[in-house]
Amino acid sequence: MKTNTFITLSTATANIGVLVGLVFLIFELRQNSSIAKSQIRQERVSGLIEQFSGNARDAAIADLYWDVFLDAQFDLIDGTNRARLYQFEIARFHRLEDAYFQYKSGLIDYQPYRFSMERAANRLPLWEFLGIDVAIRNADLARDLDDLIESPEYHPSDWREKFIAWEKSRG
Repeated sequence: MKTNTFITLSTATANIGVLVGLVFLIFELRQNSSIAKSQIRQERVSGLIEQFSGNARDAAIADLYWDVFLDAQFDLIDGTNRARLYQFEIARFHRLEDAYFQYKSGLIDYQPYRFSMERAANRLPLWEFLGIDVAIRNADLARDLDDLIESPEYHPSDWREKFIAWEKSRG
């Protein structure tokens, strides 16, 4: 076997080895991405469970949540209840902002992102009422929420509509 033939065959073999290695690397990266997304989703769900379990154990928060979010008794949002609701909603804001960040970073899929964005859009009037300024906290999120609210795909919740009507009725 001539030296040139040997060099050509060994170069071709090395190139095939590199190609196989790259294919394997791509497969591993996709698998790692899926695992990371799964872990992030589990962390988010665990956080939600922890928050709502804690709220359920606190009778005042549980009652306030029921009264405001399920019965739309907005007149109860005053004094201590307003402070409690602020704390509850600031935690919700950060959780939804985190979903926004994770989606923009490619770490969660569209469906949980869309759900989170709709939840944030529906809570926006309440956040404004409580003094949670989304534009100051995250200008990109605020812009995307405005775009969502203006889009034909967005359908505001009944709760949002009731809250806006209540706020207007207050003068």
